[in-house]
Amino acid sequence: MEILKTISYAGTMEVLASLGKGPKRFTEVMFETKLNPGILNRVLKTLINSGIVAKCGNDEGYALTEKGIKISLYILKIVEVSNNEKPENMALINTLASRLEQVKSSTVA
Repeated sequence: MEILKTISYAGTMEVLASLGKGPKRFTEVMFETKLNPGILNRVLKTLINSGIVAKCGNDEGYALTEKGIKISLYILKIVEVSNNEKPENMALINTLASRLEQVKSSTVA
């Protein structure tokens, strides 16, 4: 239930969609999501504490963890059931699915 509470915060879905495309710096996420810095900072801290997002090394920004990729993928699939497969969501679903496969194959190797 904690994950549902976390993803229900304002701005969380936008951040997950932004990071779903790949790792980004704080300002890149801020401009893409149009969230003010205070809200974005709160959302990122919550997502990090939940294990959904991780800070990249060498101050390279933020990225979804394997857990974050799975959650984002499931959320998008649920959204698609109700929204009749919007092309932008389908593209993000495909991106997340391939990223999840990359993560799985790198942990097996």
